Amino acid sequence: MKKMLYIMGIEWNWIFQRPQVLALELEKEYDLTVVGTKQPVHAKHQNNRLPKRLLELYQIPFQEKNRLIGAVARHIHTGVLGNLREYDVIWVGYPLFGRYIPEDYRGTVVYDCMDNFEALYQDRREKNLRRACAEEYRLLERADLVFASSLKLKEKLLAMCPGKAVTVVRNGYSNISLVKPTMPQRKEQYALGYIGTLSAWFDSELVLNSLEEQEDIRYELIGPVADHQPLAHDRVHYRGVVEHGRLGEVVQELDCLLMPFQINDIILYVDPVKLYEYIAWGKCIVACWYPEIDRFGEFVYFYHDKREYTELLRQLAQEGFPPKFTQDRQEKFLAENSWQARAQTIRECLEAAGEAQTGGK
Repeated sequence: MKKMLYIMGIEWNWIFQRPQVLALELEKEYDLTVVGTKQPVHAKHQNNRLPKRLLELYQIPFQEKNRLIGAVARHIHTGVLGNLREYDVIWVGYPLFGRYIPEDYRGTVVYDCMDNFEALYQDRREKNLRRACAEEYRLLERADLVFASSLKLKEKLLAMCPGKAVTVVRNGYSNISLVKPTMPQRKEQYALGYIGTLSAWFDSELVLNSLEEQEDIRYELIGPVADHQPLAHDRVHYRGVVEHGRLGEVVQELDCLLMPFQINDIILYVDPVKLYEYIAWGKCIVACWYPEIDRFGEFVYFYHDKREYTELLRQLAQEGFPPKFTQDRQEKFLAENSWQARAQTIRECLEAAGEAQTGGK
């Protein structure tokens, strides 16, 4: 069994998403060592099922801003990672960790690009941002395999490194019991739910405006809060983090599932996992429109601005917030877009890359 070092850019017990899911899928066919980050001040958000082997890289404050602290952090991280030359594959999910791959490494290097790194990088000082982006470019140039989770990310990577082979491997669906879409009944008040990290891209103004326009709705917000000012309103409820396995129970209390994002250089590049999961739960779905998610049009009621959003909510409330899709369409879409199908695509690419490196032997 080939050995793979799988380096994530998040903590293992952060929200269960692409990095953890793909790790557990790849573990079925690789001798896998997972490397996650560890923030000294972060609380554990979930008890995700652990991989067989998990290493943690403690993130030291200012390690990317101060040269001396950075040198100390890299020395510690190098010790934790050990001899990287013993792995057949090194998978990197966060560009800054590409710096640890030895120059003489002869195995397969994989870059899994799942976000617009440049837009998400927190240190916005020009010199530091430029240095971080240079790290991504070096990893991209060196990688034998490059995966992008959206078409727009692929376009960006090709603009950075023309001629590079980039394979789109979108996000997917798994570990959720399908709930049959059913026609709802009219209510005096409807519960609109959002599931995911509450951050700067959450459109708080949109939500508050809709509460002023309609008295028959309330919001249930589920997930960790990061860079988001909580809304002080008696019809906005923060439920905190719910274990991934329990989300289905919570969703059944809701009438509609939302993705109320401000469209920016982060969101434009995202293929949102939550839309796959929302479809599996069989609920009415409302989301902001942007090109990358246009393909969800059979399942999602889209809006383009604040006015469209309030009008759409008013219309849907009159109908009881009906799902836009049937059970047949739900099952077909999810079967074609499962994490297992994504992992199979990745395995085939890894196998082809390995054969190319060994001359087909």
